[in-house]
Amino acid sequence: MTQPIRRASLLAILPLYLTLATALGFVDYHVRPYPENGFSTYVPSVLNGTEPAPGKYRLLAPHAYAWLSRTTQLRPIEVWVLFRWLCLVAALAAGHWYFTTWFSDGIAAAANALMFALLPLTFTNSWPNPDQFTELALFTLGCACIARSAIPLFGVVLILNAFNRETSVFLVVLFALAEPLTRRRLMWTAAFAAEWLSVYVGLRLRLGYEAYDMFQLSNNLGRLVPMDRVRPPYYRIYGWFFWILLLPLFWLNAMSWRTAPRFVRVAAGIVAPAFVLVSFLFSSVIESRIFTPLIPLLMPGVMMALGVAVGSDLALQGPQPTLQRKI
Repeated sequence: MTQPIRRASLLAILPLYLTLATALGFVDYHVRPYPENGFSTYVPSVLNGTEPAPGKYRLLAPHAYAWLSRTTQLRPIEVWVLFRWLCLVAALAAGHWYFTTWFSDGIAAAANALMFALLPLTFTNSWPNPDQFTELALFTLGCACIARSAIPLFGVVLILNAFNRETSVFLVVLFALAEPLTRRRLMWTAAFAAEWLSVYVGLRLRLGYEAYDMFQLSNNLGRLVPMDRVRPPYYRIYGWFFWILLLPLFWLNAMSWRTAPRFVRVAAGIVAPAFVLVSFLFSSVIESRIFTPLIPLLMPGVMMALGVAVGSDLALQGPQPTLQRKI
């Protein structure tokens, strides 16, 4: 594909991305319970230091919202809607750069659209926490940096991710395994692990360590038992239901396993299952928003499998960061 055609296609895709961000932002605000909780309660409590752990350590999104509020001087609800919309646009931009590692602009747009079609599955049972869409954008960008071997940029993105959510540690695992473990790779991995730990430990030293109930295995198992008479069974077991909906994504990755690049196999076969296991042990699976990073981890393999299913050569060989031939 020539450069003029690529530029024209990107300009054609941009209105689609703006439309997707606007549509999903509308769904986000009108589907979730307590839509104003994020900016009226959570953000102020993080900023003034009264939010309990682990929220008190997740500083990036609340401070970004506060900066946008000071800059625009809009009403809180208007800043909130704008902030969420900008995060979604950033997620689409990161996704486009990510997916064009292997695919053409058009197929990258289709992957982005499918990613956004799956995202509402994470809206149930949770109010709009400000760090979810920032996590989608930053985690996807981190995946893109690893896939494209943009190592210095990955270091910057990892720091931002670490200030947003602790799930950023899975990016370090993905970086370590996405290429053969040479001495150079191990040194970079050790540096990035130290970088992540410095943020994780530093926040707890700076803001004060606060213990909280991290181990959630018994709670997650308990939600399978219909003891809660207040909420319908659908809401109590939705975390499990979400996992069932993820099974087709894992299955499609298995279909493309033999021809997928190493990065795709590691993301779908090692990092994503590890993420599910850790979430089950240490997070409340009833809040399906915690599974947001699974979508960018699984999506490249999904697109490659769909290409095989329709007879198209989307399952490209090799772990090249920049491919000369894109479909």
